[in-house]
Amino acid sequence: MYRVISRDIIRGNRLGKYIVEFSFKWPEETKHLYLVSVFSSFFPGRYELTREGDRGKITVKLWEGVYPYKFSTTCGMTLLDEENPLKARIKIWPDSNSEEEFSLALIGTSDYESALEVKGLLPELIIHDEGDPTFISYYLGYTVVRLKTPKNLVKKVFLETEEKKRYEMKRFYQNKYSAFFQGIIEGHVNAYRFLLETDAGREYFGNDGLYSEEFIRPGRVLEIRKPYWFIGSFYYLIFPDSFIVEKLSLEGHRPRSILGGKLRNITSSLDYLSELGVDAIYLTPIYKAASYHRYDVIDHESLDDNLGNWNDWWELVKEAERRNIKIVVDIVAHHLSPCSREFQEAVRNDSSNYHEWFRFIRRPEKDELEALQEVIDRDCKYFPSELRGRVPFYETFLCNWGMPKLNYSNPRVRERLSSLALYWLEKGAKGLRIDVGHAIPDDALKIMYEKVKDSCEDCIVILEISKGVSFYPYGYTSDSAMNYDLRALLLDFYLNKRIDAYDFIDRVKELYTSIPISAANSMYNLLGSHDTPRIATLASTQNKACLETLYATLFILPGAPSIYYGDEVGMLGGDDPDNRQPMLWDEEKWDRKLMCLIKRLGWMRRTLKSLRLGFFDAEVINNESFIIHRWWEDEDILALFSRETRVVYEPPIDYIDFLRQRRVERVELEPYSWNILIKKRK
Repeated sequence: MYRVISRDIIRGNRLGKYIVEFSFKWPEETKHLYLVSVFSSFFPGRYELTREGDRGKITVKLWEGVYPYKFSTTCGMTLLDEENPLKARIKIWPDSNSEEEFSLALIGTSDYESALEVKGLLPELIIHDEGDPTFISYYLGYTVVRLKTPKNLVKKVFLETEEKKRYEMKRFYQNKYSAFFQGIIEGHVNAYRFLLETDAGREYFGNDGLYSEEFIRPGRVLEIRKPYWFIGSFYYLIFPDSFIVEKLSLEGHRPRSILGGKLRNITSSLDYLSELGVDAIYLTPIYKAASYHRYDVIDHESLDDNLGNWNDWWELVKEAERRNIKIVVDIVAHHLSPCSREFQEAVRNDSSNYHEWFRFIRRPEKDELEALQEVIDRDCKYFPSELRGRVPFYETFLCNWGMPKLNYSNPRVRERLSSLALYWLEKGAKGLRIDVGHAIPDDALKIMYEKVKDSCEDCIVILEISKGVSFYPYGYTSDSAMNYDLRALLLDFYLNKRIDAYDFIDRVKELYTSIPISAANSMYNLLGSHDTPRIATLASTQNKACLETLYATLFILPGAPSIYYGDEVGMLGGDDPDNRQPMLWDEEKWDRKLMCLIKRLGWMRRTLKSLRLGFFDAEVINNESFIIHRWWEDEDILALFSRETRVVYEPPIDYIDFLRQRRVERVELEPYSWNILIKKRK
């Protein structure tokens, strides 16, 4: 069951998130139980229930909304809340048509519905939390401030500073319950209050809330002082084993085995990547591991011999830096291999310090231990039939015997994550992608993030978050995340056609307002990765111009666009492992038009600061088309996009066609096309 216990108190009558307790009758023979929902990427790990008697409980802070949820172990057992009659079948993954049943938690929705019925300004529903960088942050010399109010009740909002300056904030976005106002003010605003205009008149919202005229004085505010390389950068994702494979003739499906890619081959490709416009290379794991994908890491401080040696690594780092290309490494933080020294010691010796690094959920059977020892003797490359179909006696990643889960309630495991991060920064990496980051507790990530920033201020931490990127505290546990939420919206608009332009822009704006501006401009935006089907395959039933327009949208929206190796030349591939085929180096088979587009988009990113650093707004033209607005300092951009209809747009007189560098009185967009207009502000 779930119940709302109270609200966060920010100050006076200013309230914040709802404090919600989820509880469940503890299942028999279950040692650890997790709450899964969109705020944990529907994955067990981030939120663990504490057992009290015969029930498990956990408290979560949430904004108003409808939340599908279940209770789960790490090995596939998911349980609906039978004490809650509200249920729904929901499709949660964009690449799948299947639906799952969830229990539903309705948090705070009745409060907002009541406010809309009585049309009254309820103090507890006017929200500004100066301790949350979503509501105020300093970004490259600007202050970005947001205020949330019930929908349709506030006509205008003004921000007043202690220096007696007044700025009108813009109603940026509204959903079913709330309206979000945003102000972008040059310089640091250190003390401020809001003036709300309604049909009944004007009221102040200050330090103690509604009707308070006292200025709000924020304490620690997230501040981005420099245009770090990772803000708005262009990433290229490489699966090292498959990128350049020498003397290999591969037909049909890719085998789940090592193909022979080398670090030195990546070094030899750096000119190619530089010409593409790439700012950073994200490498999937390069460590000693059992599998070809190397996510079952044996030793995180090693290099896999099949990829090369440390000289090869340092040559890659040096040559990449010479071309101003950064290296981001994959930290497999959630689990290890059974062949790791730590896990072997933990299994052999119950009194070992390493025993507490993992979670053993039952006593192993004799034949399981014997089979596991056989696995280790064979370097974890073979799992005997005795283990197949059986539930491991330890917690794992997705019930996989080959990936025992680390126990982050252990301080030494948390220390290990921090030490690994610092180790790879010392080895020349300029960024870390945290694998299964959505399932690691925030406290462990926070410790690691602080140490990374103390060591290297302009090094980036990117979390893997497969769903619900808006529920993670950027600026405290990471700089950025893999933005699968944006990917889902792009696919649902352009390919699946489940939403129209109004829905698309609303949801993009909702995503943008739910995270700080610095995170929004640093999000790892993607159309494909080593975990998804190739984007050209997904778009293969569409007009070719559809894929090109999809890429243009990705590169012009806020964030850091990425290309999965080979996508720039139109490589095809379905599910794993066929999405990890060797890079297509036969230029006669390339989609040259697509590659030219990617190069042009990369050039635009380097040329136009507004695309890398700038602020964002958007508006809809009709069901099939929209405008993205980006601006920074004296540069102002309007990017027009159309899906299935022809669109005629008459731009403001002071904009010119950016690519043609001439004034146009009207822009005509064919289906699946785009154009970009620019003006210089005075």
